Amino acid sequence: MSSTYRAPLIAALALALYLRFLLEPTAWLFYELYHATGVDAVYWGYSVFRFAGYHFGVWPYQTLASALAGLALYAWLAWRRSRAVTPAEDN
Repeated sequence: MSSTYRAPLIAALALALYLRFLLEPTAWLFYELYHATGVDAVYWGYSVFRFAGYHFGVWPYQTLASALAGLALYAWLAWRRSRAVTPAEDN
């Protein structure tokens, strides 16, 4: 695989794994941060991630949706990189 597409692949895998496994732990990080700081806006972040983590976690298509989101991100980043003008091509 070309090094041009390595970074988009890593970003896509990170997104897919994050959606599949880390929404709920992110909510608890916001929860602990709220109790450490007392900032009300952080509690809103907890509420959003808690809602998303729970409902996404019980959805039967969560693995498929995570994979498709990662694939979409990879396709978009790879397309953007293929359209980028390098200094050598600018002449």
